[in-house]
Amino acid sequence: MRSSPVVLEILAHRFAAVVEEMAENIRRTSFSIFVKQTADFGTCLVTPDGEVFAAPRRISGNLMIGVPAKAVIESLAPYAPGDIGLSNDPDATGGLVTHLPDLWAWQPLFIDGEIIAYALSFVHSSDIGGSVPSSIDWGHTDMHQEGLLIPPVRMLTAGERNQAVFDLVARNSRVPSQNLGDLEAQVAGLRTAQRRLSEIAESYGKSAVEDAIADLIDTASFKASALLDTLTPGSYEFVDYVEGIERLEADGSRVTEVPPTRLALRLTVGEGRAHLDFDGTSPQVLEAINLHTGGEPGHYMLAFALVNWFYSQDQQIPYNSGLVRPLTANLPAGSILNPRPGAPCGVRAAVFFRIMDCVVGCLAQASDRAMAPGAGLVAIASIAHVDLASGERKVSVGQPLTGGSGGRPGQPGISGTSYMGGWLRNVPNEVLESDVPVLVEEYKYRRGSGGSGSQPGGDGLVVQIRSLEDDVTFVVRGLERLFYQPFGVAGGGPGAPGIATLNPGTPGERNLGRVGSITLKAGDVLRVETPGGGGLGSGAGGFDFGEARESYDRRFPQPLQNQLVHAVLGQVPSARQAAVYRALYLRIDRAAGDGVVTQAVLDEALEAAGLDAARVSGEMPVADPAPDKAHPPGETRGEAAKVEAPGRTGTAPSIGGTA
Repeated sequence: MRSSPVVLEILAHRFAAVVEEMAENIRRTSFSIFVKQTADFGTCLVTPDGEVFAAPRRISGNLMIGVPAKAVIESLAPYAPGDIGLSNDPDATGGLVTHLPDLWAWQPLFIDGEIIAYALSFVHSSDIGGSVPSSIDWGHTDMHQEGLLIPPVRMLTAGERNQAVFDLVARNSRVPSQNLGDLEAQVAGLRTAQRRLSEIAESYGKSAVEDAIADLIDTASFKASALLDTLTPGSYEFVDYVEGIERLEADGSRVTEVPPTRLALRLTVGEGRAHLDFDGTSPQVLEAINLHTGGEPGHYMLAFALVNWFYSQDQQIPYNSGLVRPLTANLPAGSILNPRPGAPCGVRAAVFFRIMDCVVGCLAQASDRAMAPGAGLVAIASIAHVDLASGERKVSVGQPLTGGSGGRPGQPGISGTSYMGGWLRNVPNEVLESDVPVLVEEYKYRRGSGGSGSQPGGDGLVVQIRSLEDDVTFVVRGLERLFYQPFGVAGGGPGAPGIATLNPGTPGERNLGRVGSITLKAGDVLRVETPGGGGLGSGAGGFDFGEARESYDRRFPQPLQNQLVHAVLGQVPSARQAAVYRALYLRIDRAAGDGVVTQAVLDEALEAAGLDAARVSGEMPVADPAPDKAHPPGETRGEAAKVEAPGRTGTAPSIGGTA
């Protein structure tokens, strides 16, 4: 320890105050409703090597732990005082950016002529161009459909504005004044960091500041390792899905149009480490749900559930990227978690949320204090129209629609709030109605939608909105758990699935599925009912996935799904993997009809595609970057872990099949 305990405690609070003030300045000075009201933005301070050492816990997105900042820091080096960088390019930033509406900015923080840290922030732009208002649509198949791509560029040089950059961002947006206002708010927040860090260094000295930064990260890492040691050592498996699209024909037969996307996790804990192995996860897909992680093992969208778990176990733990130092990961190249450059990614949060559910499922097996998953979604409805008075195109944001959280140890789930997106604030109905021509007819809890159990899941939400004019476009992203329910744990029941309906209770009533983009005329009503959280039981029992998920797993057994994934990732050129995986899945689905997918059906489809079925008939070896740390002594991959799962004893089964 380089710092005295007293100085370390003081500086920890001072650093926290800096990022909170940065966030508050962005909130107060921003222009768009999505930033000002919903608080979809973030701030943090990072070391010269790119590790986060301070992030807010009370305001803005709690997603900053594990952001990979090193690539953007290096992209514009060397720096002068007052330089500020800007980018929204997932590939050029090494996974810092995960979809184009997130405009990331960063500034070097100088003390005595030397960079001792960087300040980072992002704001979620309400529109950055692209084919639809708000720039995000599940159906995009090319990143260039999603809007303006900004490689790392200086927004300010030595404190002077690069006006061309501001003009470029404004010109490529349907809401230029909102984007300019939000960028100015980011500049104000970053300048706050320089001012406050200079004051801290003046009071305590540059060396004391540097020592405290290093000590806080080391302390968080040490405490995270200690918390991992409270879990039963072993390997735990879980599989979950981002939903696809199916339709029913007139004769009642089922036709798959878009396959479900498989997320497979094997979490191995022991010796103060955790290894997240995503072998068996789907190849990248054609739709805009790919998650660009840059292959970073502690990426903030992989580690979020574990970071939350650390903080729930010890609320005094330093909140920084030391929490992800004990984590390693296997992210297969070409998979949906490590896709090729250019993969569309607007609705990547759907995959992010499934990862969290997979971690919750593994922790439920590894800990005697299980919890159930939340609703599994944060759906955002962007609302676009042309102002009849001014002729100006407007894009605003409706409520961020989450659902109930899962049942917790000793407590029921929270209604209308899920830990997945609980930092997002609701937009007051009066603000929404004054900004766009809609009437909010209902905004309430969806009573009875939480899963049953000794600690029932929280209820979802009901939002019903009526359009007051023609040509009002809703672009709804992130609707999930419409088919596969939030699962119950340890004897608890699953939460109710969600549903989106056009003109409910009328002859024209229509189930919209995941919605996407829909243009309403005056009088049309959109009703969204979000899922409830899973229930937590107190007795024997594993996981209750609900009939839809259990029926799917019976029809397409997990080992065969795994073979299909390995065949594509192992034998198909990377540029063709997404299309080949889709075509193979649909061929297999049609061949099985209403029956079960068999080894023969799979082999025939692979051979027809020119793939060697024999190469994937068994378990494939999995590369482990840190075998000594990821696997406890005496345990080999493939052995069942001996644990006491919630409400049961003995051998922990593979949940959802072998990953």
